[in-house]
Amino acid sequence: MNVSEAILKRASIRKWKPVPVEKEKIHKVLEAGRRAPSWGNSQPWRFIVVQDKTRREGLANAAGGQAVIRDAPAVIVCCGSIEDFSRKMQRQSLKELMEVGALDWTDELLDKVVLESDLFAPYRLGEQVMTVKAGEQIMIAIAYMTLEAVNQGLGTCWVGAMSPKDAHKVMGLPGNIFVHDLIPIGYPAEDPKPRPRKSLDKIISWETYP
Repeated sequence: MNVSEAILKRASIRKWKPVPVEKEKIHKVLEAGRRAPSWGNSQPWRFIVVQDKTRREGLANAAGGQAVIRDAPAVIVCCGSIEDFSRKMQRQSLKELMEVGALDWTDELLDKVVLESDLFAPYRLGEQVMTVKAGEQIMIAIAYMTLEAVNQGLGTCWVGAMSPKDAHKVMGLPGNIFVHDLIPIGYPAEDPKPRPRKSLDKIISWETYP
């Protein structure tokens, strides 16, 4: 299956076959997320695979009792770490890009960017901005994972309608990690029709906005 086919086939799945998902397939889905791009190579995502029934029940309750979470054989809890946008970590991730030739910078320019510019330093703008920026990167990784799930014959449902605080408590996470989304994953027990989408002429313009 190529990427275009996966994009066309992907749909939110809410009914699951009562069979476990092979660990190897979950690993491939997670690897797709790991390969996603992120701002300054920050990679602020953390993924926790939950298969335990009691914990899945807790996550479902944190999401208003949604059966799509409770009934899924596995749930990927997509978390973020704002510490990856700290001055130290931002410099380290940019330095790694320099070392592989992705950035043609000198150490002097690197230090100038990290220490003096807000462009690559969300830590200078506060915890709220760092949380938003981390969330942006997590969503990119999730998009990659949902497509790889299709490639593996699996289904997913992107669940953001939940209480991050309650999910955090269910997972017993440390204070420096926050929950952003829940991704139930499994073998689909349904084949949904394509969802309605706006036509290209309603969302695209060239050169100027009409």
